[in-house]
Amino acid sequence: MESLPPASQRLNFRWLRDILCSSVDRAVQYSVYSTEVGELTRGSTGSSLLSYVQLLDSALPIGGFSHSFGLETFVQQNRVTNIQQLEQYIIGQIHASLVRLEGLAIKGIFLAMEEDDLWRVCLFDKIIHVQRTPRESREGLQKMGKRLIKLGHTLYPEADLRKLERGLELHGGYGTLPVVHAWISFKLRVPLDEAVKGYLYTSLTTMVNSALRLMSLGQTEGQLLIRRMLTVIDQQWDTVRKLPAEQLHAFTPAHDIRAMQHETLYSRLFMS
Repeated sequence: MESLPPASQRLNFRWLRDILCSSVDRAVQYSVYSTEVGELTRGSTGSSLLSYVQLLDSALPIGGFSHSFGLETFVQQNRVTNIQQLEQYIIGQIHASLVRLEGLAIKGIFLAMEEDDLWRVCLFDKIIHVQRTPRESREGLQKMGKRLIKLGHTLYPEADLRKLERGLELHGGYGTLPVVHAWISFKLRVPLDEAVKGYLYTSLTTMVNSALRLMSLGQTEGQLLIRRMLTVIDQQWDTVRKLPAEQLHAFTPAHDIRAMQHETLYSRLFMS
């Protein structure tokens, strides 16, 4: 295991800062992440950093705009009617679901990929799939993952997504979005913490963008909400990042019920 550089020589990769005002020269070497097997350093060139920024773009054509993952039901039932209630809804999703399920799954996938263990990668993929109780949510994550694989063949040839596809076929995986995100991030040499936070950021923007179409909410209000939630993402991931990946779980019964009710709504803007 190579030794870590002195703290003064480390550049902490703050992904949102680099999205807003990236400097390729600053991004040549960045960040350190820790796992239960020890401290690992991962470096990246500026070009791969920009490739990762593209992966986080809400305009990426993988179908995220078609899914609210249950939020539409909350709005139609007048359970989320203003920005304060929307903020509490998002915090609940980050705390009880996204960080503890997808976040820890991405950690497990990184560790499995370090050992070239496709069986374990697919195991986490199947756990994510079955943990999503509502059918529409399960299918949504799978469809978005499949679209990202298809798009990734062109955008990220260095990610060797053919190998992931072969593993999914061999081990009966589903190709859920978190797994494909983790796979590409690892191949781009993105540090674990930033891969998790990047995925959480895309989930956050999906929820806010859905709310913009469902509620009386302005673009500026939406961006301010995203900014406040960045601190929540940092805090929530810090509380679980040292847990074994095998302890991944989600517990959102009220949300799951509303997400199941979505398919029976009289009118719908979203597929989930």
